[in-house]
Amino acid sequence: MNFKCIDLEQLHKILPFFPLGVFLLPGEDIPLRIFEPKYLQLIEEAKDEGFTFAIPFVRDDEILHYGCEVKLQQLVAETENGRKVITVESVNILKVNSFTSQIAGKLYAGGSVQVLSPPGKIQNREVIDLIVAYRDHFDKDFPGSSDLDNLSYFDVVRALQLSSEDKYNFILLDGNAGRDRYLSRQLNYLMLIRKQEKMLNDDFRLN
Repeated sequence: MNFKCIDLEQLHKILPFFPLGVFLLPGEDIPLRIFEPKYLQLIEEAKDEGFTFAIPFVRDDEILHYGCEVKLQQLVAETENGRKVITVESVNILKVNSFTSQIAGKLYAGGSVQVLSPPGKIQNREVIDLIVAYRDHFDKDFPGSSDLDNLSYFDVVRALQLSSEDKYNFILLDGNAGRDRYLSRQLNYLMLIRKQEKMLNDDFRLN
């Protein structure tokens, strides 16, 4: 996996941790229900002090090596007993360097992370042609940008609406060649599904 650090100042950034089986790419958001005391403390302090925190990706109760940095977007609701519904937005992809189960003086966990620079523009012509084919035949708004010369990998992955597990696996890919193969498989599979849906709808109308 060949993402790079954005700059040296962010090489060993310390952030609070909120481990979850959720993986968000920059620009994606999600609602969360907060009820555990340690995370209620974390969210209250993030709201008051304006800091970001990390969501390391969890699989089978294990904290994995990558996650996302998020900012508190909105406090949606709060119950009388203090439980909260919030939304958070991802701002960066992170590598988890270290983990401590409880930051000194706090209830919540934290650790050292490094912010990773996102992959750049898609330059593979075959991938771009697949995007054009899918857009022309199935979804004229895909992938949300008409500027195909400046599409980033994250633009397309977000538009594919992949699972957290699939997005995490995408982050693990090494180099643009691997990313191109991954997107090609996903786009071909999506087009196959859409073609089958269209045939079923056509059969239904004929009956």
